[in-house]
Amino acid sequence: MLTTRIILAGLVLAQLIDALTFTIGVSRFGIGLESNGLIGVLYGIGGLPAVLAVKVGAILLTLSVLVTMADDHPRLLVWGGAAATAMGLLGFATNTITIVALSQHAIV
Repeated sequence: MLTTRIILAGLVLAQLIDALTFTIGVSRFGIGLESNGLIGVLYGIGGLPAVLAVKVGAILLTLSVLVTMADDHPRLLVWGGAAATAMGLLGFATNTITIVALSQHAIV
């Protein structure tokens, strides 16, 4: 049970810091640098609130699947949790690198 909670907490934290850095990046530099076309379209339709609502929905859906399957399929919890955490960390890293690079460019 503790392992499940740690995996899920890591997943949520990674996804939320991805969302936070995305929000900072879009607020400072606009949506033009976003490489995910679906997110660009969604942003065009509903702005940042629409993108964040979909992000929260995806997090909740992922959590519900992993929690539902955790007892019967613990490997799904581990691998699914690792994949979702890794995607959040990758988003955080790329967002952060982009923000820093563009901020440095603006200073020069």
